Amino acid sequence: MAKKRKKDKEEKEEYEFKPPTFDEKEFLEKELRDTKTVLFTIGYAALFGLIAGLIANLDQDLAMIGLIIVIGGLISLKYFYSVIKVDTTQFQKKNWAGNAIWFFFTFLAIWVLLFNYPFADHADPSVRDVVVWVYDGDSYTAIDYKYVDTAGSYAWVPRDDVALNTIVHASSNYTVNITARIADNGHLETARIVIGGGTYIPMTYEGNHRYGYQIDGADLSSGLLSFTIEATDEVENVTTFTPVSIPVV
Repeated sequence: MAKKRKKDKEEKEEYEFKPPTFDEKEFLEKELRDTKTVLFTIGYAALFGLIAGLIANLDQDLAMIGLIIVIGGLISLKYFYSVIKVDTTQFQKKNWAGNAIWFFFTFLAIWVLLFNYPFADHADPSVRDVVVWVYDGDSYTAIDYKYVDTAGSYAWVPRDDVALNTIVHASSNYTVNITARIADNGHLETARIVIGGGTYIPMTYEGNHRYGYQIDGADLSSGLLSFTIEATDEVENVTTFTPVSIPVV
């Protein structure tokens, strides 16, 4: 029994690990093939993304066609590889999955890029941070239009601890400057305001995307000051902003 164990030990000690033969040429050819396939896949996906982006820019209602296009592109990949003479006989699941991922994200990047500025402008201008400045001949009082949690709605909130219905007066001693931050992801064409039921009047650019319009208190009437701001960009996207009215003494 002892002799058998000794013999087994000697056989184990004589075992020598031999690594498999590394075929450098085959490895390089595989890496080159995979790299070329990825590059071809990216170019193919960019073409599909370009088509989807152009269709979406022609009509926003057709934007969802991009989903159909990307699915069609993924399905057509194996036929595309056949046309450009890519050998897929040695492809494994990870190869197909990797190329599909490259295709999808390249398509998505091109499609989103073409659907946004500067290639397209589908967003309406923004009108926010509206502030009314009231000058009484001596000092300024600011009134912000913001959301009030306790009321559960937007309202005019004076920055100073004064009652809202005591700030604006229908008097030549007062001036009221209505200001707002108006911006667009493209080029803003017009910023206008209408007081009450009148006609739209251009607002004056004050810098840092802020526009304003000044009213002499003598032109106001006791009751309420109501207005609407309208912003239009160069592709005719329009935003109108109508806050609640401000009391006028």
